[in-house]
Amino acid sequence: MSCCLLLVSFSSVSPTHSSTCSATTNSSSNSKTPDPTMVSFCKTSLAFVLFLGAASMENAIADNLRHESRSLAATYTYTSQYASSMLASVNAQRASQGLPPLCLNTKLMAASKGHSVDMASKNYMSHTGSDGSTMAMRVTATGYKWTRVGENVAAGQVNVAAVMKSWMNSPGHRANILGDYTMLGTTYAYSSGSTYGHYWTQNFGKGSTESCNFEDVEYVDTPTPSLNSTTNSTDDSGVVLQNESPDVNTTVQQAAAV
Repeated sequence: MSCCLLLVSFSSVSPTHSSTCSATTNSSSNSKTPDPTMVSFCKTSLAFVLFLGAASMENAIADNLRHESRSLAATYTYTSQYASSMLASVNAQRASQGLPPLCLNTKLMAASKGHSVDMASKNYMSHTGSDGSTMAMRVTATGYKWTRVGENVAAGQVNVAAVMKSWMNSPGHRANILGDYTMLGTTYAYSSGSTYGHYWTQNFGKGSTESCNFEDVEYVDTPTPSLNSTTNSTDDSGVVLQNESPDVNTTVQQAAAV
């Protein structure tokens, strides 16, 4: 059974939408509603990177169980279990470029959790939430006072190594991982009933009044009712890109996946 993986990428100096999606926003203001004159939305429109592979869905899920030591029950759930592994991977990439490490932030974790859960439960992948929210709106709603924020999203990859490989092979996502940030929030959500099964979000942030405080709070996972559909798994034997025109008042910086 062939597998299929969807990636959407947003790269820039402002928010973007993607499946391996990367988005970034800069602001000289910390107001809840960023002033469009202060925020440059670089939307590398939904670049869907579709990976077609020969590995079976069963093998991919089995691999996930072995490598992540996590029981993926036939229910929709989310977890922060992968956060430390993701942080280590991100910081390894940054160190290789002589960049300072990031730390985990509770508010960014909340933003990433909300979006991963939304994508998994609503069976979609995009930087735009099912309620129409943008990455900047979701981060601001957590109370995070940012001067710069970014987001990468992906769907279909079965573990941290796979999703990081996808992101690092896409200029837009890579730019966020190696970007001018100090903090990270990252969450994985799984739904056995969704198209891609595995949903990932990284939220990057920089703010002088924010701190590295994730380890100081308790983060409890709460499963919700199961979704009814099948899971697709993927490898990276092929790539297809599709770009969407950006909205007005945005600055575009095209991102491609290779």
